[in-house]
Order: sequence, then C-alpha cells, then structure tokens
Amino acid sequence: MNKLSILMNGVYKMAANFKIQIFRNSENVHLKLYGDFDGNSAYELINTINGLTYKDKLFVHTTCLQQLDNFGLEVFRKNLPALNVRPASCWITGDKAAELIPEKNNSCFVAYQ
Repeated sequence: MNKLSILMNGVYKMAANFKIQIFRNSENVHLKLYGDFDGNSAYELINTINGLTYKDKLFVHTTCLQQLDNFGLEVFRKNLPALNVRPASCWITGDKAAELIPEKNNSCFVAYQ
C-alpha cells in the first residue's frame, strides 16, 4: 500500500477539528487543546511544545478534547522523554489529563481540575 492510498483511507488523516490555542503571560505558557486527538494531532502537540520557550511552567489544558485515539496516545507517550521541557515544569490539566499522561514519567505532571 503506497502513501497516497494510506492517506486516502484515512489512516494518517489528522482530526479535522483538532486545534491548539496558545496563551502566554510573563512567565508561563498555556496550551488549550480542542477536538479529537489522533496520531497527527499528537505530532502537532509535540512539535508545538518543542518549539516553545517559557520561563516558569507550561500548562496543557485537555478539558476541550473530545475523543482520544489510542494511536494518538501511543505516539504522544512514546515521545514524552524527548519533549523539550524542563523537569517539573510541564503540567497537564483537565478531564483527559490522566488518559494523556502515563502515571510514571519524568517529563510531565498531571494536575486534576
């Protein structure tokens, strides 16, 4: 199966409704995630995080996520160790936080809302 047919079959299709909204203040960056989280959405989030600079903390808010695709979760979790975040600086919040982040990791913390 070539790449074009894979794309046409929807295997690599990014969730059409996924978006990341970025808010900054003087020290922190907040990423608010919307829509469905699939494999391409995971890569978009990873690339966004790796492109950020911030002084204190990074907050990723998950309350507005709708569905979490297993492949998207796997992609994100496998890339957690390579995220460009300082220890104890990345906080995942909201309803889907515990699903997005495995319990034992050194990159991010889950903060429940």
